[in-house]
Amino acid sequence: MKLKTNRIEALTDGIFAIVMTIMIVSMSELLKPNIFSKEADYHLLYTSIWDDFASYAISFMLLGVLWLAHHWQFQYISYIDPPLVFINIAWFMFICLIPFSTMMLGDNLNFFAPVVAFEFNILIVFLILYAQWVYVIKTKHLAAPSLDKNIISQQRNVVLSLIIITLSAIAVSYGYHLLLK
Repeated sequence: MKLKTNRIEALTDGIFAIVMTIMIVSMSELLKPNIFSKEADYHLLYTSIWDDFASYAISFMLLGVLWLAHHWQFQYISYIDPPLVFINIAWFMFICLIPFSTMMLGDNLNFFAPVVAFEFNILIVFLILYAQWVYVIKTKHLAAPSLDKNIISQQRNVVLSLIIITLSAIAVSYGYHLLLK
């Protein structure tokens, strides 16, 4: 069964819009101030949420990259089938976890578990994105006629590079955690 891609692309846009909105809403919860009596109270608030804001900014940009990578892949996918739909559903599941893992990360940058949970979340997202690409290439009937070997190789190399970077981040986090012990 071959289906058009427009529904999965619309779902992708909707999920990313919601996830990005959840990211900023969760940030706004941090800004709900207590009753402040002086200017210095605001400075304390802003300095206390720096880690949360840095995590938010990194995750928001990462979501932009992931949306673009999905969009880029779908330029070369003419049709979808049920297995590809479920690969996307699995991908969306981990995309939707990014706000949660980001909140854990921002609140607990000095702890190993939240950092690695965030990094594993991102690793799984990249692995599923790679699996999607491999699936489309192996089932040639889904690919657009304009897809050539250079594009196949380029996309594979980009996603593999992101996987390697994420694995390196996990290794660095582990090493940093060992140094702190």
